[in-house]
Amino acid sequence: MTLDLEEPQSAVATLNPKKARRGSGGRPSQEEAVRRDARLVEIAAAMFMERGFDATTIDAVAEAASVGKATLYARYRDKAALFAAVFQRQIDRWLAVSAPDSLPSGARVEDVLVAMGRRMVDAALAPEAIAINRIVTAQALRFPDLARMVQREGWQRSSAAVAAVIDRFVIDGQITVDDSNLAADLFLALVLGRLSRLAMLGIETDAEEIERRVEAAVSLFLNGISGLCRGRRETPSASSTTSDRVRG
Repeated sequence: MTLDLEEPQSAVATLNPKKARRGSGGRPSQEEAVRRDARLVEIAAAMFMERGFDATTIDAVAEAASVGKATLYARYRDKAALFAAVFQRQIDRWLAVSAPDSLPSGARVEDVLVAMGRRMVDAALAPEAIAINRIVTAQALRFPDLARMVQREGWQRSSAAVAAVIDRFVIDGQITVDDSNLAADLFLALVLGRLSRLAMLGIETDAEEIERRVEAAVSLFLNGISGLCRGRRETPSASSTTSDRVRG
């Protein structure tokens, strides 16, 4: 089963711009429409987390949000599209803690990456994030478009945010990285990999162990990218090595 997950037409966008400013006696204002949609997604998120994907129905969400089913379907064509909005809301919150301008300036790269790693782990291990990720994992085969959206909006956007931070330190001269996008992908895997898997299995990790793992991941990451870049510069190419052997 596939699903068209193109960005659903915004409830705000359906308003007549001239009428949207009225705010009374007709359709809601643009600001009110945004608030209503945010509330709808909040309610849907709570129900998905409490009941799971299969047990959550559009009818139940509409009733809990005090909106008509026609209104809800006008915004989200089906339950998977509504869940996609819930996931989008979660990733936007998660990325806010890793934005370059949210991190301390003038600090050492180690300190900034540790701070960023802590924030990312805290966000990834939040109960809501764990519940949403479990649903994504369970529904990925049924809704491949949803899985692709999660990869694009979740991991790839997160990796891009980390790459922006890495690029900042490359410009500052604190580190040398040939490919900041690859480096960011490896950083996420080191920092989140095991901790996220344990959380998905319902296994808690105490704060001291989280701190130890984040610091170790940053240390391994920085030493690893340094060695990788140095190795590329120092290791002769296969063709030159073969040529040297022939001449010898």
